[in-house]
Formats: sequence, structure tokens, C-alpha cells
Amino acid sequence: MRRLCGILFFLALSSPVSWAHEGSAHVMGTVTEIAADHVVVQTTDAKTVTIKTTAKTSYRTTKEASGRDALKVGHRIVAEVTKDATGMTASELRFSSVPPKPGAH
Repeated sequence: MRRLCGILFFLALSSPVSWAHEGSAHVMGTVTEIAADHVVVQTTDAKTVTIKTTAKTSYRTTKEASGRDALKVGHRIVAEVTKDATGMTASELRFSSVPPKPGAH
């Protein structure tokens, strides 16, 4: 029983999409594209996902609140998303305050 619990705990932590709060999940990966209404992320398991953004999406660096303009292709992010029939929508995007290296992604 302990072994099963340990395995399940490890699998939950190793997934690029993990459940956060009720009804939301976290997506971890690297930004490969930024558009007016979405970002494209290559997850840690090499899958590509599109995450919609809205006027309500908040942006945070590891140090403080930030803005959409600070997010760049190549940034590693953790996105808190909700999922529905139309896809994933970000409520918050967290990324490093250090700009990504050129060509990083």
C-alpha cells in the first residue's frame, strides 16, 4: 500500500499537467509562441498545448506581479488553467524574471 501511494505521488508530481485547485490545473513548459489571445507551450513531456489568455489572466515573475509584455518566447512557465469544452484558459502565468537566452525553446 505504501509503495502504491508513493508511485501515485511521484506520477502526480512528474506530470506536466497537474491538478491544482478544484477545477484548475497547472501546465509547465516553455513558451514557443505568443499571440494576442493565447500562448503555445511545449510541455516538459514534449507535447504542444495552446492556452487561451484573457483580460483576466494575471502575469507574475518569480519576484512580483508583471505584465504580458514581459513574457517572451523561451520563458519557462507554470500556468494555472481551467479546462472546458473549448480548451484551456489561463487564470495566471508565472515565469522567471530573468529573460530567456536567445534561441532558447
